[in-house]
Amino acid sequence: MNNDIEKDFNLGGSIERALSGNYELKATAVFQEAWKYTVNHFLSFSPAIVALMFIQLAIFYIALQLQLGDPSVILDAVIDPEAFTPQIVESIFIANFSYEVVSAPIYAGISLMAMSHAAGLNTKLKHIGKGLQFTVPVILVTLFSLMLQGIAGMILPFLSIYFSLAFSHSILLICEKKVPPMQALLLSLRAINKKIFVVASIYLLVMLMFVIAAMMYGIGLIFVLPFFFHVKGILYREMFGIKLKVIASDRPHDSNNDNDSDNGSNPNSDVFNA
Repeated sequence: MNNDIEKDFNLGGSIERALSGNYELKATAVFQEAWKYTVNHFLSFSPAIVALMFIQLAIFYIALQLQLGDPSVILDAVIDPEAFTPQIVESIFIANFSYEVVSAPIYAGISLMAMSHAAGLNTKLKHIGKGLQFTVPVILVTLFSLMLQGIAGMILPFLSIYFSLAFSHSILLICEKKVPPMQALLLSLRAINKKIFVVASIYLLVMLMFVIAAMMYGIGLIFVLPFFFHVKGILYREMFGIKLKVIASDRPHDSNNDNDSDNGSNPNSDVFNA
């Protein structure tokens, strides 16, 4: 007889709280917590970040190769600025657009992993694929967001940055709250607007960290990239909350059940399961 008792609860904020802005958000607290998760999950989370980078680089290279035939012409153009034709610029733009859209489900999986760390859960490298079940809505929301940012950027560069910030929680809303793409964009925008100055200052500091990391021959990126995702996870938790399920069971837990934790069948599991 199964005597398991299940109970759902919400950790952090809620959609209503996010839209009302009735909560405190301190940059110092967010950074301290994000750094703690970055250190604690460094060995398990970093391989997922590296995998994402390789996937994006592969997509970027393939997109360039399909357009230019030989991507090395870009290096020639760097050496000789006169060889930098409009076709090369257009190819780079399309390749950049392609890798962001195509890799969006993997990006979503890593965002979910970082969100789970913010909820006190552990993750494994294979959880990078958790976003694949939301492939279509995630790609749609990424596509629409990039298009809107591109159009806004032609009008005023600042607007492109604003929309990038405003839509930053849309992917997690789709994956964690099961919100439709267009509604996710609107909810993210409305919530960010309530705390626009605090959130903007947090992301500005993170961007400065990226610049400093790049100046250190890119070595610092091994810490800044996971830190960035953890910041996003913490902000999402504080704004929208994370739905968790507690399962109380009288069944014994042993090491033989470790594999069950990946699919949620282990009642004592502390491993992330989207």
